Amino acid sequence: MIWKIFGKTLPVSHFAMLPFLWGIIYFLLKIGEKISSRTDAPWLVLLCFASPVLAGQSVLVSPDIVLVCFFLIAVWAAWEHRNGWLTLAVIGLGIVSMRGMMLAVGLYLFSLILPSERKVISPDFFKKMLPLLPGGLLAAGFLLFHWYQTGWIGYHESSTWAPSFERVDLRGFLKNITILGWRMLDFGQVFLWFCLVLVVLFQMKTRNWKSPPFCRSSIGWQLVILALVVAVTIVPPQLFHKGLLAHRYLLPVFLTVYFIFFRLIFNELGSLKVFRKYRRPLFYFILIGLLTGNFWIYPKKISQGWDSTLAHLPWYELQKQAENFIRQSGISYEKVGTAFPNIGPREIIELNGVGEGFVEKNLAANCYVLYSNIMNDFSDEEIAELENTWRPVFHAEKRGVCVILYKNSKPETCEN
Repeated sequence: MIWKIFGKTLPVSHFAMLPFLWGIIYFLLKIGEKISSRTDAPWLVLLCFASPVLAGQSVLVSPDIVLVCFFLIAVWAAWEHRNGWLTLAVIGLGIVSMRGMMLAVGLYLFSLILPSERKVISPDFFKKMLPLLPGGLLAAGFLLFHWYQTGWIGYHESSTWAPSFERVDLRGFLKNITILGWRMLDFGQVFLWFCLVLVVLFQMKTRNWKSPPFCRSSIGWQLVILALVVAVTIVPPQLFHKGLLAHRYLLPVFLTVYFIFFRLIFNELGSLKVFRKYRRPLFYFILIGLLTGNFWIYPKKISQGWDSTLAHLPWYELQKQAENFIRQSGISYEKVGTAFPNIGPREIIELNGVGEGFVEKNLAANCYVLYSNIMNDFSDEEIAELENTWRPVFHAEKRGVCVILYKNSKPETCEN
């Protein structure tokens, strides 16, 4: 719709994301006010956007930003018993992605444990389902129509992403659990988890074991339940498949953990005199720790979630330099092999009307290969071969991101 009005360009696409980014900020403020107070609410916004995952996605044209916006609306609406807003949010989640549909199920489970307006937990499952019903019916109708038209739902065997949906065996499942733990600690989040554990232990020490950190009737307890139901609804499918543990897929889980930490710092422990003078320095420590995550760059042979950190920003400038060199050298696009996210017509990447583009890498046949460490699809063996037997003809690097154009050392591959 935005393209029809303003034209199909990359800047227009980014401006189309602004309403959702503003929505995220606004509803984080509303949730922060609910968790703690209106005065403290801006600190929740700062905490969440200090996360490299949310910050990294925020500079992209990303469906996960839309998903997060509707997720936050739904959380706030469930808390405030705003059924109209909840209906709108669930419809939004349902039309964004299948993960959005799963999140809607988690939010229904969350709404079941929330006190009703009469402050009594309602056993009326069907009454609490009504606000979610329009979104659920819309999502179900879409899936049925899609299956009728195409014969598949989610993915198909010929899909580019089909390998990511392959089922894993027990060994793969255990590996995925390890990767999940890595994702939860990655990009500076280890600092938050470390402090979260310390704060909980401190709170237990200052009370007794019969009085847990979160009372059942408190907002804090509801936050724990929210984190659990969100994790239970979106994490298991990721553990049973080969390539679904991307950082951005876990954004709702990360945000609920941030909510818990924010509640502990600004509310649960803010009332304790012995802790009051330490809470601000601890909060600043977490902010700095999260921000350092944007500078976490792993060695070339370790895959990294580049779209979930601001560390990828130099890529655009470096890629342009490489492309200008290729054009000035008279090298045709089809002679250059590369990997995601740089394969295919430039039109689908830059919306610039250029139908030409780089081809998928094949080191046995390519004359040139355009490599960058932001590309996770180069195997260790391919990287070693490029470095040892190919000749670099262009090299540019900035803040840990590199772009290298290699030429094949075998003359016969460049004859045609």
